[in-house]
Amino acid sequence: MNKKNLNRVIAISVIWLGGIGLTWIFGSLKSPESLNKLGDFLAGVFAPIAFPWLILGYIQQGKQLDQNTRALEQQEKALNLQIEEMRESVKQ
Repeated sequence: MNKKNLNRVIAISVIWLGGIGLTWIFGSLKSPESLNKLGDFLAGVFAPIAFPWLILGYIQQGKQLDQNTRALEQQEKALNLQIEEMRESVKQ
């Protein structure tokens, strides 16, 4: 995983949650009256920071697929070399 992207997403999350916390404390907001309202509030708070984490996971998965593809190509080359060696040994 790219440390630069990870640090950016962490910074975005911390700034977002810090801003929400400061708004909650200094904005004289009152607590939700019911669990339903609390759930709606929490969904609204955490949904925007879920998207950068989703994108980061997608990028990471793409990089891992590239690495796996390269490893499989290397294995294919090694197997082809073994096949050629076996053919040569059978000819002899």
